[in-house]
Amino acid sequence: MTKLNTIKNHYDKTHPVCALMVEEQDQNLKATFDASENRCRYHSKEAEDKQVPLLSQGMCPVAYLNLYPTLFALHLNQNESLLKVDPEGHQIRCPLGSKGVSFKVHKAKAKLSPVERGKNLLRKMANIVMPVEFFDKHTRIEAVDEGQGCPLGIKKGDSFYFNLDQTDQFCPAAFNSVYPLLGKGGNNFSVGCPDYQTGVKFSLQEGVSQSTLNEIANCDSYSSKIKIAHVYGDFEIPIERDYWYSLDEVIEACGIRCYASFHVAFPYLYTLYNGGQLGFQIRDRQAARIGCPNTSSLIKYIASKDNEGRYKYSSQNTHSDCPRKIENGEEIIIDKFEKSLPFYYGLYDLYASLKKIESLGDLQDIQVETSITSLKEDTGLVWSVMRSSGAMES
Repeated sequence: MTKLNTIKNHYDKTHPVCALMVEEQDQNLKATFDASENRCRYHSKEAEDKQVPLLSQGMCPVAYLNLYPTLFALHLNQNESLLKVDPEGHQIRCPLGSKGVSFKVHKAKAKLSPVERGKNLLRKMANIVMPVEFFDKHTRIEAVDEGQGCPLGIKKGDSFYFNLDQTDQFCPAAFNSVYPLLGKGGNNFSVGCPDYQTGVKFSLQEGVSQSTLNEIANCDSYSSKIKIAHVYGDFEIPIERDYWYSLDEVIEACGIRCYASFHVAFPYLYTLYNGGQLGFQIRDRQAARIGCPNTSSLIKYIASKDNEGRYKYSSQNTHSDCPRKIENGEEIIIDKFEKSLPFYYGLYDLYASLKKIESLGDLQDIQVETSITSLKEDTGLVWSVMRSSGAMES
């Protein structure tokens, strides 16, 4: 069955992004990875099988990415008094429709063997001197309401885990960076993990041909228009409501420069907002070194919360092929991050769905305007995405 027929068959009963994910599930798509170093505990240079399923545990990828910043923040929090979210009461809804599946996240202490307890004690001792990641708790996802039904078959009571050790599944941080972009450039777009020192990159085919490099340069290019259709709750918004914008106009208004890099950086900033500890590649509990997903023109950043309480990510290099022309030393400061948090979480939520919507390419006849919901409890917003800019008027 062709991609067009698959989408059309699913369209009458589901969101077009859901239809794309059903196709990915039906085809049992796998991502091929390549690692230049042996620094990654998930995706090793020496691994015999260098493929991982695109859909793990039967979990919806877009819903998972919607949950990821919260999962990441809970995993890296070492002081529950600093958490801004209450996992027991924090219900997160699927972004692909207000009547979809709802999830809660649960955190519980792990049952450790004597050897694991000893290792954890050593980690805690080392953490006094330098930031260390702990593995003494499990973070799980539970579907608490299936709404009007999930095309991927998720039911109330289904449970999924935040992967910390399974090497036959995606590293969560890598999945957040690469899933929205896999499939671009003739299904051969090579996308990198945010931990750029591991040298792990992914594609849907083995290898990356030289002919795809021009496609890769379009990693942060968008043809859609977007608008905020509905707002729930009281928070500051840096753009007008019910007004159509290009993506370039939105990122300019927000000062984030590169949407793809913002999507990578947001979970780290959200973790800091929730009192989490970072320290990845850097001995600073309030910072992490991360990389954009474009392996051909990699821009490296430090995501941090500075002494003035500003949330930001600062570029550490430049590259002549960067489509956004990010300069060395640029500081991308997220203005009023805490006062506008539901908006920025919504902007993060929109990214994966937008990329999938735009990957429909010439399937203009199945849907013109699409909704993406970003709702945490009763606060958030609904985006409208217009794929056919020619039919638009601002």
